[in-house]
Amino acid sequence: MSELNHYRQWVFLTVLWLACWPLSSLAADDDPSQRLLQMLDYVGVDYPPTVDNGQIIDPVEYAEMEEFSGEIVALLQQMPERPGKKILIANAAEIQNNISQRLHGDDISRLTQALKSALISDYNIVVGPTKLPDMTDVQALFESDCASCHGVSGHGDGPLAKGMEPQPGDFHDLSRQYTRSIYDLYNTITLGVPETPMVSFAHLSEEQRWALAMLVSRFTISDDQRAQGMQLWQQGTLRNQFTELADLTGSSYAMVEEWVQLEGKPGEQGVAVLAYLRSNPEELQISDHAALDTSIAMLASSVEHARNGDREAAHSAALAAYLDGFELAEPSLVVVDKQLKLAIEKEMISFREATKQGSVADLEQIQGVLVSLLKQAKSALNTTGLSSGAAFMGSFVILLREGVEAILVLAAIMAALIKTGRREAMRYIHIGWISAVLLGIVTWWIADNLIQVSGASRELTEGIAALAAAAILVYVGFWLHNASNSKRWKQFVEHKVGSAMEGGTLWALAVVAFLAVYREMFETVLFYQAMWVQIDSGSEQAFLLGIGAALALLVVLSLLIYKAGIKLPIKQFFQINAILLFLLAVIFTGQGIAALQEAGIVSTSMLNFPRIEVLGVYPTAQSLGLQLLVLIIGAGMLIYHKKAS
Repeated sequence: MSELNHYRQWVFLTVLWLACWPLSSLAADDDPSQRLLQMLDYVGVDYPPTVDNGQIIDPVEYAEMEEFSGEIVALLQQMPERPGKKILIANAAEIQNNISQRLHGDDISRLTQALKSALISDYNIVVGPTKLPDMTDVQALFESDCASCHGVSGHGDGPLAKGMEPQPGDFHDLSRQYTRSIYDLYNTITLGVPETPMVSFAHLSEEQRWALAMLVSRFTISDDQRAQGMQLWQQGTLRNQFTELADLTGSSYAMVEEWVQLEGKPGEQGVAVLAYLRSNPEELQISDHAALDTSIAMLASSVEHARNGDREAAHSAALAAYLDGFELAEPSLVVVDKQLKLAIEKEMISFREATKQGSVADLEQIQGVLVSLLKQAKSALNTTGLSSGAAFMGSFVILLREGVEAILVLAAIMAALIKTGRREAMRYIHIGWISAVLLGIVTWWIADNLIQVSGASRELTEGIAALAAAAILVYVGFWLHNASNSKRWKQFVEHKVGSAMEGGTLWALAVVAFLAVYREMFETVLFYQAMWVQIDSGSEQAFLLGIGAALALLVVLSLLIYKAGIKLPIKQFFQINAILLFLLAVIFTGQGIAALQEAGIVSTSMLNFPRIEVLGVYPTAQSLGLQLLVLIIGAGMLIYHKKAS
């Protein structure tokens, strides 16, 4: 009976293998660089046991290593041109030759590791996830998808392991895991291993595959290592090498051992630190770096889609590179290096436009420039950080910049209501802005805890809100200017004061108050989140003081506008208020179009024109054209009513 069960298990395994094999092949074809790194990892780990002192120990495995080393050379020759490509091919040929000469296994492992590092650097390959994977259900996932071969505890002793050739890997075998990074494990899970029972698990989500890789990487770690690693990490060991998630997922024990030895320290210290970080990857969840890593990853994805002829997907990935990546790091970077921030924005626009009509070579060229700039940004943020002064100024400027337009709108409208003796209508304004604040907080909480709001959705919301606010401001400005005529003002007082104002007008005021605040609320919170994790230790108080100072200044500004408005003569008050609201409508129009351009809804035609963000002026034909139209409408209304009066 046991033989029958064993036979059934083998039939099941064979069917599973054959069913999943096409997925493995498809995954390999999608990303040659990923397949290259996987093969280098496989050779580096599996070659050493096949040879001893120049003698072949396992002829079958040795023949496979010879075959794989030849495929590595062939795959490298097919890769896109890069300045270092010839050197990479030469190094791969050296590995192939050394395997044929039966070189010692440790030497081959070092050569494959060096080639992997060079390949990652030359082709800007992202070796980390865009965010920390959720590890909540990963053990159950391992037991359901992996334990049948690798065993529940990962010792390679699952019920299907008996008689398998080659045997499933023992994840507790440190000699095999020593040169393997989390990314190597992720690659194997994604692609499978050709001509073995290890099939591709590409049907799992990317987050699930990263979670499995992280879980498997922990099997060799002891509690003593974790404790030692935590102590060393807190003392600053390898802090310069591990600044982001990709540093963790791209590093092996062999690599970190070499790093600390170069510093004159025992190699086991590096192993302990990596063991601790693999168990506690949240130590490296630095938002600004994670955002920039997301940009680099999305740029690579965009180029890959373009190579495959999918221009729509390439453009979507290019948008995500900015909206879901770089934009979240902007608040910190603008404090540290504003010119670098502007340079990256300019290249991002060029890259997005190139995804529509440019050649793949053009995209690759711009990608190279952008990756270099993004790495400069990472370096600037990592080395400079945000001191107390920078944290104060950053938080102060963000709130002041985002809030001043809303304050201008609210103060102008509230002063108008007071001037007309309609204090009871103030509740509509309060309903509008308080609802915006509450909804902004709720939206942020939902996006942070329940669902993921993409950058495109965020910009789309801001763009629509800005344009809607602009339209209502034109309407309110028209109403205010119309009331500035003395005869109309008398009629207005006679017919409106003492009776309810038109419901449409009151609710229009409530809506514009809501839109003026809500469009800034969500983005301000996101920017503050990104800045908070970037500030130096001890600068938290300065950060909060910056917010407090900005709030105080906004309150003072609103009071000044309100007081000045009350003291003005009726005619001048309404004329100035109308002009102010028309100008705000122009600003909102420019900002709304810019947001829709960033979301990919409106095309971008760059012009040689100054960029003045505070005034909503952006050097594109679309935003400037619509702003000019709003100006013409506003000016036309002013001239018409002046003649009519």
